[in-house]
Amino acid sequence: MRWLRILYLANGAVYGTFYAFVPVILTWHGFDAPLVAICGSLGSLAFWLALPVWGHLGDAVVGTRRALQLAAIPAAVLVLGLALPLPVLPILLLCVAGSATGGAISALTDAQAVSGLADPQREYGRLRMLGSLGGGVFAIVSGVLYDHTGYVVAPVAGALTTIAIAFIAVRIPQGHGGRTPAEKAVTVAGTGKPAQANPRPSGPATATGHGRFGSVSDALNGRPRLIAILIGCLGIFIGIMGGGTFITLRLQALGGGPSTIGFANGLGASAEVPGMILASWLAVRYGIRPVLGVSALGLAMVFGTWALVTEPLVITATKMVAGLFFAGVTVSFVITMATILPQRLVSTGQTLYQSVAFGAAAVLSNLAGAFIYKLGGTEVVFWFLAGATAVGGVISVLALPAHTRVSRAAVEPVAMEPLTVVGT
Repeated sequence: MRWLRILYLANGAVYGTFYAFVPVILTWHGFDAPLVAICGSLGSLAFWLALPVWGHLGDAVVGTRRALQLAAIPAAVLVLGLALPLPVLPILLLCVAGSATGGAISALTDAQAVSGLADPQREYGRLRMLGSLGGGVFAIVSGVLYDHTGYVVAPVAGALTTIAIAFIAVRIPQGHGGRTPAEKAVTVAGTGKPAQANPRPSGPATATGHGRFGSVSDALNGRPRLIAILIGCLGIFIGIMGGGTFITLRLQALGGGPSTIGFANGLGASAEVPGMILASWLAVRYGIRPVLGVSALGLAMVFGTWALVTEPLVITATKMVAGLFFAGVTVSFVITMATILPQRLVSTGQTLYQSVAFGAAAVLSNLAGAFIYKLGGTEVVFWFLAGATAVGGVISVLALPAHTRVSRAAVEPVAMEPLTVVGT
């Protein structure tokens, strides 16, 4: 558990040193606001397409911990490349490739956590809040630092914190990330000989048989409620992802420097800490439905205010409110994925949710935001984001099960192929 806590703090450090400043780092490289949004959209598209692959890798091939390491190492190299004075096109390619690798880190971290917690509904929020705490502290400190150094230091700091995740992952026991090679070589008691899967089972396909899209097909097959939840998730995160891009650009346009942007994002991330604790407690007491519904409505209202407010200090205060509601949304969807899918699909569940939330939603929000920005300006963008969040919240609440709780005893067993004992 200690190394899981450190892993979440490291996730927060990556956000606070680098991702909180990505839109303004791109403007430092010569991007304008619509091009920043298009870059974010292309990166999110790569993230969306790659994340299910990472989930399958974690569940069915190498295990969650190893997949986490494989994602972090190339991501650190790609992030470091943004410190170089390159033209727009290479910077764009670095961002896209970095999204396809580093984007999986958060989902795989959540998968590693929920697979090892005895009661995720109670414990996840207390663990995940460490990521928000790290993000808040590092964003504020980094903003002050970048006031003196400029944004050239941000990719270096982001690369160092990302590579630290690969080293921290080594110290974490292998989670429930699918059947590891050791699990596949089953030893039959009393014989000392390994059991071998029958190469041609005569029965029907087992519950772990993957479809055309691997474990993603397994997760979606026969679960229409999950598909509806993901559609609602898409709407909510269109607002969240677009809001994250355009409010940072708005702060810069209003005269905010690195310390102002770091302070606003840092307070927003720090507000997630009590938000995680409160959301976990409310989820246990009242269920996921009201927590998600109130959080989505609250975010929609915050995005609406961003269409009207022009004072950076007021925006900073509303970022704290948004952090509280974002925590409620995060806890709700992570617990829902852990509930609605069996434990053998834990990595797939978390990566599927995040591929919709931080992939597909970001693609649509940034593309639409770039188009709307050209037509009507920032204010119209935020009204659009508020509406999308509200609609997504309604769909999610209607699709959620009445009682959403992780029960380890009720988790589906891993169905294995028929076994024959070698040499008997």
